[in-house]
Amino acid sequence: MRRNLRRLQKKMGNFYIPSILLLSSVALFFIMYSTVKPKALDIKLFQVAEETIRANATVEDTEKTEENKETIAATVSPVYTYNSDLKDLQTSKIEILFATIDEIKQDADKKYQDDLKEARKKASENNSSITSQELAEIKVNKLTNEELLGLFKEKLNNLEDSTKEFIEMLPDWAVLDLIEIDQSVLTSMKESITSVVSEFMSQPIKNEELNDIKLEANNNLDYSDLDSNNQRIASLIIDNAIVENNIYNANATEQKKEEEKANVQPALILQGQVIVQEGHVVDSNDMHQLELLGMLDDTSSRQSLYGLIVLIFTQALLLFYLGKFKKEDEVDHGSQVTFYSLIMIASLLLMKSLQLIQDTDLEYIGLLFPAALGSMLLTAFGSRRFGILANGFTAVFSIFIFSPDSGTSFSIVLVLFYLLSGMMGTMITRKKITTQFWTSFIWVTVFNALFILSFILYLNIHIWSHQVFLMIIYALSSGIISYLLAILLTPYVEVLFKDNAVLTLTELSNPNSPLLKELLTKAPGTYHHSLMVANLSANAVGAIGGDSLFARVACYYHDVGKLRHSLFFVENLPLGMENPHNLLTPFESKEIIFGHVSEGVKMLEKAKFPQSIIDICAQHHGTTLMKYFYVTAKEQDDTVTESDFRYPGPKPQTKEAAVINIADSAEAATRAMSHPTKETIEKFVHDLINSRITDGQFDECSISLQELKIVEKAICEGLNGTFHSRIEYPALKKE
Repeated sequence: MRRNLRRLQKKMGNFYIPSILLLSSVALFFIMYSTVKPKALDIKLFQVAEETIRANATVEDTEKTEENKETIAATVSPVYTYNSDLKDLQTSKIEILFATIDEIKQDADKKYQDDLKEARKKASENNSSITSQELAEIKVNKLTNEELLGLFKEKLNNLEDSTKEFIEMLPDWAVLDLIEIDQSVLTSMKESITSVVSEFMSQPIKNEELNDIKLEANNNLDYSDLDSNNQRIASLIIDNAIVENNIYNANATEQKKEEEKANVQPALILQGQVIVQEGHVVDSNDMHQLELLGMLDDTSSRQSLYGLIVLIFTQALLLFYLGKFKKEDEVDHGSQVTFYSLIMIASLLLMKSLQLIQDTDLEYIGLLFPAALGSMLLTAFGSRRFGILANGFTAVFSIFIFSPDSGTSFSIVLVLFYLLSGMMGTMITRKKITTQFWTSFIWVTVFNALFILSFILYLNIHIWSHQVFLMIIYALSSGIISYLLAILLTPYVEVLFKDNAVLTLTELSNPNSPLLKELLTKAPGTYHHSLMVANLSANAVGAIGGDSLFARVACYYHDVGKLRHSLFFVENLPLGMENPHNLLTPFESKEIIFGHVSEGVKMLEKAKFPQSIIDICAQHHGTTLMKYFYVTAKEQDDTVTESDFRYPGPKPQTKEAAVINIADSAEAATRAMSHPTKETIEKFVHDLINSRITDGQFDECSISLQELKIVEKAICEGLNGTFHSRIEYPALKKE
């Protein structure tokens, strides 16, 4: 199959990869089309929904968002700014008021003292004393109320506006009474007023609380020593002094509202969210949400379709240029793209099947998808780059398959689970999956359980629930299924990528194979020789970690070219028949012997054998010297050179070819020995390997000296077991 695929690639040339990418892209598109195809809902207001309708995308309901913002803004408490400095400001105004009153009282008293002094002076000049009538006139001529008020207002002119305004709020009668009050009483009044104002202005006072605060402050005057008239004046001063100090801050309030609005989360309609439940009546809010989602027409639903097309195109573009950038062989890259395409199509078909099952209300069945399978196979048989690429696109494609029918949270968990689980599949080495059991098993099962457990904790699901049990079972099963399917599919995948695939080799090892049947009937000696070489080679190759099955099957066909002149090879000569080479010149014999290699290659190519087996046929003699005919020719003509009698090659290119090269010569030579012993066999094999090393026959393969020692031991054990000396039993004499 691999040869047929390569032949098709070579035939199509540069059109092969684009053709595969186009076909696979179309297939992927139609697999996912049902979930993204544009569709408009046939639904009306106040109609009973015939099916459950879910959001096809995640959109914001801007009207609802604004409504929520206004609701939050309405609940914001007004911001007030407390001005603690107003207490000192108001008490200072009281101080200034009483200081002004003191000044007026002092001015009035000074005028009285000046008038009294003047009167006494006049009386002294007249050698008399002040009469009671004159004293009464001095008292009568004191400052009038108008003069006192005028003087009071004159002093106010020197004050700042706010203080002046505060003092001017007192009525004239209160000012005059203050001027008339005794100084000690006035001092007591000032202290009482200042104490009350300071006490109440030390706490925040809002405008709506102002009247109650003033009333409470005035009630405190009841505990003072002031009479009722003085209390009345003090109340007036207190009423003017106590003012609002916790002031509404419009800017700060508006800023706080804006901050609260900014913290309001958008009113989102989440993809997969149930908009209308089956059997429920469609209300205006449902219709509004469906309209926002564009589900009442097919305009919005086309976005998913376009997104899928772009994603599939991107995948095809990456696959096309992956080989260009890495400068890979066109045929090898084509094989990998073909395998990638088959894996993706099979994966999405399986994923789609699980999605249809999940639609029947079987929860979390999507977790059963073997996400690691594709990446494991691609890594093992293609390259890790293809495994990583397939892992990423499989996870992203799952959005288009599962999201329309699942909640957003579960869709995210599913995508991440596929991504991480698939990533574990790329962790395996590029060896046979069956040879790395525990490593592969742990990567794709244990870590799957840990991944899903972390997602369960993220979703805040109760850890001991039936729901969690199902999710963990599905996740573990996903890894186990991935591993088992990888093992099951490995032999079939090998047919695509390996000439020495197990299925191919098993088929070729069948004795009923046409070439083997022909070899058995026409060249039975060669057939038996091939079986013996196969046993020796398989054991030796297995001992150094090579492909023993391939070595065995390759040996079955390595001498198939002897069918053309079977009687010219000694193992096929009937007993008593003369060797036909005695009738030929060394050069003629050489051509016949050399011909079994080239003829074998032609026969295998015609039979469309794997290239690796054809290579073994071409390399099993390497460029070794045909000593017998070379020596014979040399005796006849001294000008003969070794190059004339060396096999055309090439030299062994692989470890398997090197081992077969040794086993073939060792088996033939040991068979020719008259009485082979363990010592002679071991010495011959040892010398044979050394001569091949000296001759440079293993220079083009990676076999090491240490491995050659292992091969030597294995071949010697095999030959000793086959050609051991038998005991000659004595014959009974007839009586």
